[in-house]
Amino acid sequence: MLILGVLKRVLFISCFLVLGFVAFSQGNTTFSANRDSLKSQRENRLLKDTVKSVYGPLTTRYTYEKNFKFNNLIFNYPDTIPDNLHRYTDIEKNGNLGQNLGNLGTAYRNLYYEPSMTIGRRSGYNAYDEFYVGPEDIKYFDTKSPFTEINVVYGGGRRGATDIVFALNDSIYLNLGFQYKSVRAEKQVSFLSTGDFQSRGTNYNFFGFIRPKKLPRYLALFNVTQMKFSVDEQGGILDPAIDPANDVVSAKATYFKYKDANVVLDNAESYDKRGGVHIFQQYNLDSVFQVYHSGTFYNQVVRYTDVYNLAGSDSLVYQPVGRDLVKDSIMDRTTYNELSNEFGIKGSTKSFSYTVFYRNRYLKYDNRILGGEGADLENYLGGTLRQKITPKIFLKASGEYLIGGGFFVEGDFTSTFFDARVSKVSSQPSYLSELYAGQQGYWINGFKNEQSENLYGEVKINTPGMSLRPLLRFNRIANYLYYDQDKRPNQAGSDVVILAPGFHFDFKLAPKWKWSSSFYYNTVSGGSSDLYRLPDILANGQLAYKNVIFDGKMIIHTGIDLHYRSAYYANAYNPIVQQYHLQDDFENDAFIKVDLFLNFKVENFNFFVKSAHFNQGITAEGYFLTPYYTGVKRTLDLGVRWSFYN
Repeated sequence: MLILGVLKRVLFISCFLVLGFVAFSQGNTTFSANRDSLKSQRENRLLKDTVKSVYGPLTTRYTYEKNFKFNNLIFNYPDTIPDNLHRYTDIEKNGNLGQNLGNLGTAYRNLYYEPSMTIGRRSGYNAYDEFYVGPEDIKYFDTKSPFTEINVVYGGGRRGATDIVFALNDSIYLNLGFQYKSVRAEKQVSFLSTGDFQSRGTNYNFFGFIRPKKLPRYLALFNVTQMKFSVDEQGGILDPAIDPANDVVSAKATYFKYKDANVVLDNAESYDKRGGVHIFQQYNLDSVFQVYHSGTFYNQVVRYTDVYNLAGSDSLVYQPVGRDLVKDSIMDRTTYNELSNEFGIKGSTKSFSYTVFYRNRYLKYDNRILGGEGADLENYLGGTLRQKITPKIFLKASGEYLIGGGFFVEGDFTSTFFDARVSKVSSQPSYLSELYAGQQGYWINGFKNEQSENLYGEVKINTPGMSLRPLLRFNRIANYLYYDQDKRPNQAGSDVVILAPGFHFDFKLAPKWKWSSSFYYNTVSGGSSDLYRLPDILANGQLAYKNVIFDGKMIIHTGIDLHYRSAYYANAYNPIVQQYHLQDDFENDAFIKVDLFLNFKVENFNFFVKSAHFNQGITAEGYFLTPYYTGVKRTLDLGVRWSFYN
């Protein structure tokens, strides 16, 4: 019967995959378990095999590899409430604190500075990191019954996303599962006909754990990941002042023609394929001493292709090239490979846990035009100590040293009233910023390590019906690496200092009405302050009504979302090397974006409908997240999340 049930489930998932292609394509409750928690919760009466057992969210849980590695094994239940289900885009999921090219599945960049947690070499091609499900993102499930979760979004403008997860425990000794994600978005500007895609991405992974019954001290987590992203690059909307299709040049509103707009590039395409194989394994010598190994093979292939004509708008992006290169086409290709192994010891007591490790990374970077391969071997030492000061106060200290190359130290304090994270990082430049040759550019650099001191603190003030969390973000960056107005990598000669105070505020207006908001005020100073661009003000707000009816069988969450971003000279985008860069010609106007939404749940079925950018034509004709790339116009978006536990 179990095999028959699994076969039915696979068939059902296949049907949803087909639907996803045709459509183009949170508040978790957590608990701590003891150190053998893959087995411990099975002893709970909710999970025992009885006639009265009911499979559901309480019989399914998941965790991440880092929780095994740092002996802090916390499990989450699947999300069962519909709150904010409508926030499905990369911008919304990150609190509206990023920028992209105005469409689903396009190059993403965080607005705030984030130091690289890889202090050694890396490829430098990170525009699609947001969409890659890597080993650190894999959810490892412990299920009493087969578990399936299906998320499908049908966005206006023929934009869509699909996310399907399936997991099955053979016993407490073996779990297997897979995840499939896809993004399909047709062009929102300069649209020709149905099937004229801007972004097409697929992401899948297979994962599981094994704990041999005859070797209970051993545990292995494993996964295989793969992502492919293909994006038709448009180069932005053609400036109305030079657009030959405009008989009369008027104000900036002429940018907002959407499907009828003219764009700079017609045939350009970016491609990013990445993935690998990963394993984490540990062996318990006793209750306070374990040994572990983590191994990863990772591969990334990046391409940029185009056939261009310098007599037209292509000349705004491309320049004439020398005699040794093809003059009217680009076929740039870069490959990055990484093989890493980490060996360590770890353990825990009632009050603290520790990890000490050695890691090596063997790297290869291959540029098609340069020919040959650049190779590096990196060696690291590091460790983590997590101390439980009281049952509600924790202190974690982490450090990592790249022998002869860089370092990373971080302290993390967590309590009921105050959270703080402070770090100091010295990381090497990426391969891309150091060495590149393409049909349209060439550079060899000898940059210094980028160094930063970073602080994030948050005070928690909670009263009945109200939550206030003042926060402060601080970064001091030396040797800041950036891409300049000429679209080339460069390094700051003096410091960049970012100071961004703000707050999160939630207030219960009535038993079923709630106001939620966040506010950030950003300042950039230092000798190189002009090299890091931030809007002065970022703000989000939500007025929502929530009601639980029919004895908890139905939940309704509906209301209005607001996002405000002040005017500033945002970074522009260079599709040739997939990098955001400085520009001084185009100021993004301040804007307010308003979304109306309805989320509801019936048993294990969740549904949302959203009118995105509802205020288009009322407060403004449109808005920009990135210069020359308009945000999506008013659309009607639909989505479902359906969970199965048997």
